[in-house]
Amino acid sequence: MTGAINKPERATQNRVVKLFSDELGYRYLGNLEDEPNNSNIEVP
Repeated sequence: MTGAINKPERATQNRVVKLFSDELGYRYLGNLEDEPNNSNIEVP
């Protein structure tokens, strides 16, 4: 599915990740797009 995201969209996502990490103190877990059982909510 990575090919479905065009370059401007990926650039926007990278800027948002940088904002959340650098300015708001969130920890980036990486791109989980290809992880098995990927969902919007991670349940322990």
